[in-house]
Amino acid sequence: MTISTHGALSRLHKFAGVIIAPFLIVAALSGFLYALAPTFEPWIYHDEVTATAPGNPRSLDEQIAAAQREHPDGHVVQVEPSEDPQETTRVLFADPSAPNASYTHAVFVDPVDLHITGELQQYGGSRALPFRTWASDGHRTLWLGEPGRLYAELAASWLGALSILGLYLWLKRKQKKRKRPSKPLTLHARVGTWLLPGFLFLTVTGLTWSLVAGTAIGKVREELNWKEPSVATSVAEAGASNEAREHSGHAGHKGHAGHGGHAGHEGAAKLAGAQTALSAARSQELTGVLEMTPPEKPGDAWGVREARAAFKLRSDAVAVTPNGEVIDRINSADWPLAAQLTSWLIQLHMGTLFGIYSQIALAALALGLLVVSGAGLWMWWTKPRRGLPELKITPAVLAGVVAYSIIAPLFGASLVIFFLGDWIVRRLRAPQRGRGAAAGETTPRPRGESSSRSLSTDRNG
Repeated sequence: MTISTHGALSRLHKFAGVIIAPFLIVAALSGFLYALAPTFEPWIYHDEVTATAPGNPRSLDEQIAAAQREHPDGHVVQVEPSEDPQETTRVLFADPSAPNASYTHAVFVDPVDLHITGELQQYGGSRALPFRTWASDGHRTLWLGEPGRLYAELAASWLGALSILGLYLWLKRKQKKRKRPSKPLTLHARVGTWLLPGFLFLTVTGLTWSLVAGTAIGKVREELNWKEPSVATSVAEAGASNEAREHSGHAGHKGHAGHGGHAGHEGAAKLAGAQTALSAARSQELTGVLEMTPPEKPGDAWGVREARAAFKLRSDAVAVTPNGEVIDRINSADWPLAAQLTSWLIQLHMGTLFGIYSQIALAALALGLLVVSGAGLWMWWTKPRRGLPELKITPAVLAGVVAYSIIAPLFGASLVIFFLGDWIVRRLRAPQRGRGAAAGETTPRPRGESSSRSLSTDRNG
């Protein structure tokens, strides 16, 4: 038996949704926590991030020295001073025990009396502390480690496809004016339709962090010059042509200075002039929290960049020598347009672009995804069993699948596996359906009810 394209898509939506729904639920729960984490963390880590001593701040050099006294053999990879007098300065040390260089050990220094308010692990360029890091790990890997990245990518890949399929099926149903849908179906369809733009946004932006698709997207961004440029902190590089700098001036980019090869005790000369560099950067109108990367070697410049902040669409950067000379500057307004858009979309996905407003929107999307996934699973479990018809996909649908699979390879691979498994199941169950029909078992029963007449009843939904 064959069915129409509409029937094939309906069946694909149902069965793929059942398989992917558990992953989507975990991603939604972790995403809900991650979205609100930037607001939660100042409360959770209030003692560490809050400066309480009254008076004028000491020099940044003294603040760094205070942190170094706690870790005399540590390697300082970055310093993050704030304009807010009630916020501590973060001195970041390389963490040899961490999985990679994105993790650092943060020492929080009160800028006035130099006392250490606490020490925590920090992750990435968003200044994430342990709670947000934990939520981020759940969102990226489902708390399953590196294999979990594949599961999370699979869920993200299918989210967009299932959302579009769901909208198509709902519109078709309304056109045919079928009988009044059940309450779970209405809830599933309406919430999914209302939140479709948000789900597509999460799919597109989320794939940039994925393992397979994300790697390919990163290569495309690099080839098309869509990545954020960085200032040249080498005096020699700063004096070279712009073309040469594009190829060699990455010393100021976050993460490069913290590689393990530079670990160990460093002389005071490398960290000299921190306060001078900070003052020069402020005179260049860099505002908010600044990410200051020490020179690669004595005599080179500090790389200073504005940290991401709510309602702040720019992230300008300068290279400042220890004597206060600005040898290079890059304004985010001068980035390639694609690089600017990519940066904003990533921040929007993280809930940091528009502060609490974007966090609430993302949290609402996560709750909506929980509702859609839960209602879908409920319908699958309670709906009567049906037979397994043959699937027939038109060339137009196939072309769309192939095009999307180029962007999301795991989607295409999982779809092939689905159709292969579907074909095997239909072939194995064909004799069972024949025996069931011979026994006169033709009335479908809801899931959960047992059959006293046959042990070979289809239970595929």
